Amino acid sequence: MLFVHGFAQSRQSWEAILQGGLARNHRLVAVDLRGHGDSDKPEGDEPYVNGVHFADDLQAVIQKLGLERPVVVAWSYGGVVVGDYLRHRGDAALGGLFFVAASLRTGRPARTLFGPGMLTNARGLLAEDVETYEAAARSFFDACAARRMDPKLAEESVRTMLRVPLHVRRALLSRVEDYSVELERCGCPMAVLHGELDQVVLPAMSSEVVLPRARSARCTRFSNVGHLPFVEAKADFEAVLAEFVKDTSNARRGATRAV
Repeated sequence: MLFVHGFAQSRQSWEAILQGGLARNHRLVAVDLRGHGDSDKPEGDEPYVNGVHFADDLQAVIQKLGLERPVVVAWSYGGVVVGDYLRHRGDAALGGLFFVAASLRTGRPARTLFGPGMLTNARGLLAEDVETYEAAARSFFDACAARRMDPKLAEESVRTMLRVPLHVRRALLSRVEDYSVELERCGCPMAVLHGELDQVVLPAMSSEVVLPRARSARCTRFSNVGHLPFVEAKADFEAVLAEFVKDTSNARRGATRAV
C-alpha cells in the first residue's frame, strides 16, 4: 500500500497505521510529497501547480521501490495528487484507490464542498507571518477531529505544518482542479471512506463528486468521526482498508486464472 498525506502534513500522519496490524501482512510505504516533510522544496509555483510533477513523483516511488500494483491510500489533498497521477499516468500500474476524505475537486467552484475547518482558516494558512500561520495551523488541526486529540499528536502535526514554506502553501491552495473525467476513466477498484462529522472536506465530496463517477466504488461512513478517521477510529479504519486490499487482490488473482 502506498499512503499519500494531505495539505501541509507528511508521511508521519500515517505513523500509527504504519506501526499497526496491517504491517504484519502487507508492505506499507508512505511518502513526503514535494514541498513537505523531508522532501525537497523547489522554489516557485510551477513545481506545485503543474500536476505532472506530482504524477512523476508517485511514478518514481512506485518504480524505484518496485511496488507491484499498489493500493494507493490518499487522504485529503492527497486526492489531488492521485488525480494528477491518473491524469498524466493512467491507472495501469495501480491495484486500487482508497480515498480517505479526499479532495477530487478544488478551488472556488468547489467551495461548497469544504467545511469551516478549512474555510475559516484558509487566510491564516496562507499568512507570511509565522505567528499567524502557527495560530491558523493549530485551529486547523483542532477542526480536523470530531473530538479532542492527544496534545502530543496535535503538537507534532502543527510542527509538521510549520515546515511547509509559504510559496508551497500558496501554490497548492491556488489550484482549481476537477478530476471527474479521470475518475470516470479509471478502471481499477475504488473505495471511499469519510467521517460523517468531517468539517474540513465535507462528506459531500465523496457522495457528490467521487461516487457518481467511480465505477462500482464502495463507500464507508464513520459516525462520530471527523477528518482523521485513521486516527479517530484506527481499528475500524484498518479493518475496512484490509478488506478492500484483500478483495482487490482476490479479483486480480481471479482475472489472472481466467486468462
